Amino acid sequence: MTWWLPVEGKGTEASVIGCERKKNVVHNDAWFNNCEQSMDKLTAMATFVKVVDTGSFTRAADALDLPKTRVSQRISDLEKHLGVRLLNRTTRALSLTDDGAAYFDKCKALLQQIDELESTLSGETAAPIGRLRVDSLVSIARWVIAPKLHDFQARYPRIQLRLSSSDRISHLLEDGIDCTIRGGALKDSSMIARHLCDIQMGLYASPDYLASVGGVDTPDALLQLKRISWFSGRERNPFVWELEAGHARFVLQSGDGMQFDEPDVAMSACMAGSGICPGAPFAVAGFVRSGRLVPVLPQWHFSPRPIHIVYPGSRHLSVRVRCFVNWILEVFAAHGEIKLTPIALAMEPGLSITKQGV
Repeated sequence: MTWWLPVEGKGTEASVIGCERKKNVVHNDAWFNNCEQSMDKLTAMATFVKVVDTGSFTRAADALDLPKTRVSQRISDLEKHLGVRLLNRTTRALSLTDDGAAYFDKCKALLQQIDELESTLSGETAAPIGRLRVDSLVSIARWVIAPKLHDFQARYPRIQLRLSSSDRISHLLEDGIDCTIRGGALKDSSMIARHLCDIQMGLYASPDYLASVGGVDTPDALLQLKRISWFSGRERNPFVWELEAGHARFVLQSGDGMQFDEPDVAMSACMAGSGICPGAPFAVAGFVRSGRLVPVLPQWHFSPRPIHIVYPGSRHLSVRVRCFVNWILEVFAAHGEIKLTPIALAMEPGLSITKQGV
């Protein structure tokens, strides 16, 4: 029989850490029983860590691909074995007891050490191995990360990357995410954030739409035009247009026009002639150069938006996360267009002033 130590994730996201009884092999029963007990303890410890990280038995069961009753039973058995209560349980929330908090820190450190130790047993010196879940802004995932993933895969062939993309705020521990790439102000001080870049968005429209409205000369003209935007945050608040040019400021709501929950979908509607839409220059540069989009009032832009990679503030950060963080820092540092501004894009050779909506 083989014991599996559940680690972060579902189903096959587990790690074999020893003790296999094979046919025609004689084992010392005392040693085997001790090994079996150790496996049970480690399994219970891993389950306990997952419950704390996700904040509920239900989410932990989902992450481990186990029935909720089994997760609950493992925690109860662990508490009985230790002779202390680890969790305060109410109908609405879970919280760590003082003993539970101390035990949690030790468990997480131990499980991380086991995880890293196993990665060295294949004969490849400290080669990182296992699942890595990364969440990113849609435009960053599509235009920055995805084109470079072949390099990450070549460097770390044993890391199984799961990349999700969304412009809604994600909660790392609750959502089972190892690290996330997010824009704007950071609120959770318990997380570590590494600055990647600042993005200065501009406004864009299709040539046909601009021709139909006779061009755009001033920000005031935007009030009479169709404006496309997207929702921001879990509250799904409309994106507010806060434009600036030097010391001048101009603020307006996105209006009654089309609104989407993904910027890339909004930009597709924009290219089809549905109105004017905000966009990041690095994401729309190809469409502008091909003539499918035209910069609108390129001297006006949105306030620079800081982009960070965010991950839990823990001394026991996994090797996989460290590898990805260092890699993404390299990718952003070497990216030729991530810092492209609306005015710089509009002034590129080959883009005539009449095509730019100014």
